[in-house]
Amino acid sequence: MKDSMPAERALIGAILQDAESAYPVAVAAGVVDAAFTDALCRDAWMAVRRLRDTGKPVDPLTVSELMRGEQSANLLALGECMDLCPTATNARAYAEQVADAYRRESLRTAARLAVETLEKGGAVDDVAAQLRAAGEAVEGGSGGPQIVAARDFTATPLPEPPQVIHGVIRAGQVGMMAASSKAGKSWALLALANAVATGRDWLAWQTTAGRVLYVNAELPEFDLQGRLERVAAALGLDGIPAGLDVLHLRGTSKTIRELVAPVLRQQGKAGPYALVLPDPLYAFGGGRDENSNSEQAKTMAELSELAERSGAAVWVAHHFSKGNKSQTDHLDRASGAGMYARAPDVFATFTRHEEEDCFTVETTCRSFPRPEPFVVRWEYPLWRISAELDPERLKQHPKPGRTARFTPTSIVEILPDAGMRFADWQRAAENTLDVKASRFAQLLKLAKAGGLVSQDVFGMYRKAGGEP
Repeated sequence: MKDSMPAERALIGAILQDAESAYPVAVAAGVVDAAFTDALCRDAWMAVRRLRDTGKPVDPLTVSELMRGEQSANLLALGECMDLCPTATNARAYAEQVADAYRRESLRTAARLAVETLEKGGAVDDVAAQLRAAGEAVEGGSGGPQIVAARDFTATPLPEPPQVIHGVIRAGQVGMMAASSKAGKSWALLALANAVATGRDWLAWQTTAGRVLYVNAELPEFDLQGRLERVAAALGLDGIPAGLDVLHLRGTSKTIRELVAPVLRQQGKAGPYALVLPDPLYAFGGGRDENSNSEQAKTMAELSELAERSGAAVWVAHHFSKGNKSQTDHLDRASGAGMYARAPDVFATFTRHEEEDCFTVETTCRSFPRPEPFVVRWEYPLWRISAELDPERLKQHPKPGRTARFTPTSIVEILPDAGMRFADWQRAAENTLDVKASRFAQLLKLAKAGGLVSQDVFGMYRKAGGEP
């Protein structure tokens, strides 16, 4: 602890120069009364704390009056401290030295007492509990969370982080968009990636230009290449933006937490990211139950960790639960745990509009007023604003007492020329036509009997006369 004395005196000097900025920094670093080995510095620190607690100004004369001993001697000593640190610029560095020395000595003392207790025959469980308590008392370090007075917390105003999507999400926040399966969420994320990389608008919103990382866990590499090129061309860009990076993870099993290290390494080489897009969210679940709030709280915490540690906005895509969502609250349309809608800083939904190929975009933000909903139309490969459409006119359920009439032709029409397996076709029919599984099976039976479809040896259904 002897080595910390110069830092203690320099810290007191910094606080006397500018208590409004230096004292909160020292508290946040973990400096406490017991951290001072120099009696004069401890007296001065305690005097400053009392003045701050009572809302009184801090200056050398007032501090010296509250210290023990002769006031003239105290003033002289405080002057020497101020000579060691004539400005408050280095207050954080000195505070971290003082706090670190205190933590180290506290642990040394605890370890020494633990050894002595064991040698005297003390109970192992009791010694282990003492060591845990000692560790908990000093853990956190200079960067760990500390309890501070609200007045000290607000003493130095913080600048607003960049609004990556204006009026929607800031750097360091987490956003999620949800839509029905195969609605075009990945296309929307790729357009967002290009927009931020070039500072262009995305949907109805302005963006702030910055570097972007798109993390692909779903598309084959060939498909990803094609989509990147098509989106850039459709946006009128001169090639794929230089500020857009990709991380290809299809075929691997990663959690969001496992993205933190590679993101930070790349930022150390090439500069900070404004936006990170892990796509799709389900690929980073780590086997967690999608319907469990406690399980998905872990995923949401990992997203926040990625955003906090990288300083980037993090935006992910999720899917709706099955069925028509026009009568379901905007925040309850996502599949699985309610945590999905409530944990992110931004939650946006793409819900089917009554107009074909159109969706209403509704958004709820933690940090901004709720944006006005709007309608987008799918015009491959981009979503484009349809300002003429009313966002409230969502696709409706069939009227009560009436059953939607479907024919075998209805499901055959959505079958692509390349064919589909039964489960994929059934899901597509439910998502696009709202045909339930039991009704789909009946229609398929009729379609096969009528020669409208055939099934090959691999289980693929194709339209009659389609490519084998």
